[in-house]
Amino acid sequence: MSRWRGNGLWRHLAAGGAALVVLAVVLALVVNGGDGQRAGGADAGRTSPAPSNPAPIRIASAPVAPSTSGPGVLTLRSAPNVYYLPRYGTNRKPPYAAEFGIGLESSTAPPASAPGPSLSPEVTIDLSSLAGKAEIDWVAKGWGCVRTGLRVRCRPPGGTDWTFTPFSLRPAPGAVRGATATVTMTARAAHTPTVRHTTRVIVGDPVLTARQRYPALTGVRPGAKVGIVPAFGNKGDIAVRGGVSVLVIAEGATFAERYRNCRYDTVGDRISAQCDFPGPLAAGTAFETDAPVVATADDDAHSGHLGFSVYRATDVFALAAVPASAPHGTGRPLRLRPVDGRAFQEIGDPRHSEEADSDGVRFATTRVHDVEAVGFTVRGRVGQVVDLTVPYPKGGDWGAGGRTTMRVVLPRGLTLVEVGPGEHESDIPYCYRNPSGDGSVLCPGPAPPGTGMRVRIDRRVDGARGSVTVTSNPDTDPNQTDNTAPVTVEYLS
Repeated sequence: MSRWRGNGLWRHLAAGGAALVVLAVVLALVVNGGDGQRAGGADAGRTSPAPSNPAPIRIASAPVAPSTSGPGVLTLRSAPNVYYLPRYGTNRKPPYAAEFGIGLESSTAPPASAPGPSLSPEVTIDLSSLAGKAEIDWVAKGWGCVRTGLRVRCRPPGGTDWTFTPFSLRPAPGAVRGATATVTMTARAAHTPTVRHTTRVIVGDPVLTARQRYPALTGVRPGAKVGIVPAFGNKGDIAVRGGVSVLVIAEGATFAERYRNCRYDTVGDRISAQCDFPGPLAAGTAFETDAPVVATADDDAHSGHLGFSVYRATDVFALAAVPASAPHGTGRPLRLRPVDGRAFQEIGDPRHSEEADSDGVRFATTRVHDVEAVGFTVRGRVGQVVDLTVPYPKGGDWGAGGRTTMRVVLPRGLTLVEVGPGEHESDIPYCYRNPSGDGSVLCPGPAPPGTGMRVRIDRRVDGARGSVTVTSNPDTDPNQTDNTAPVTVEYLS
């Protein structure tokens, strides 16, 4: 069973990327301590989650950092640092255990870090310390996994990248809440040093939750500030002993205030922030930030979104985390205050109770009625007939009053090739000559996935430019200066 998913934000907004996580998104709030006391001095007044089991736990502030096997031909990309095993008789019957997913890849040694050669790894996982606490439910035979007692050995097919769940656990009926154990994993491949990883197992089931109901904002001016107060809780039966990380993504906006206990980065095509709270986050508690996470609406944004996810700090999902090397803010620290979290929601999948998502705050700017033409480039060789898609304008008001036709003036050296109905294999409309006879081209719309255009590049005219123009109602779209955009030509040799 593969564990290939994005965090909730990425599921809403999409993300992708192999083992980044990076990709990654994201704000976190950092609270010291875990002793339940108020800090003095500069941190006076800060509230920390209440303590639970006093046994210390050492963790990284980010997900498992990729570890390489010496020369760097076998890399452990991801594996649980801390794994919680639910008990019988608490929260759910039968109890669901989280997925124990691992990720390996073949790579060259740093600093090159390029894809490595095809390997045939062997992965051995020793779960013997779970005797009396857990039982193996099944093993992933498709990944070459077999079990002997409480040991699992997997021989996945040769390749350069392996992401899979080698086994599933079910708790033993007599497992005692708070009991701990250690699972060790060893990965080997021919002519490569061995890679090892240790996972701490804790009997109990913390269930992270997040606030959902944030009102949408309208009429936001470009450059104005929008904000969200992330809030989260734990509805499980045991504390999150390593603390939590809150990851915030800004779309159509850039973070305005940068707290010094948060780090910021551009992950994929989104602006992200992450802060980590050492915790613990006790069962039955909930918190919100003592100030909003504030972003500035982009000048060209018609709409935007501020959303967040919360993770256990020991195991932030790889495709979401902000790199540890990303810069921290220089402002005051963001703190937490307790709130009533009974209305907060969990993710709804007991196998992934280590995270929770929020729909966050969506906003529409005053540019929502600003129709903006989108330019395009014709690419081809002289003498070639080129098919392309004419992009539709930006702005939710395009098409109001039946204004759905774009006017294109082709660059010099290009000639329209008309395509009538039935002359192509799809239902996509094609541009046609303007009946006015002024030499321009009319492109109807909207009709997903776009309006087609067929042109012939007759001759090369360096620097030739045309235009695409859209119409809109000046009463609702007073900015008419961006209703025209350039059309250019790129000559291929």
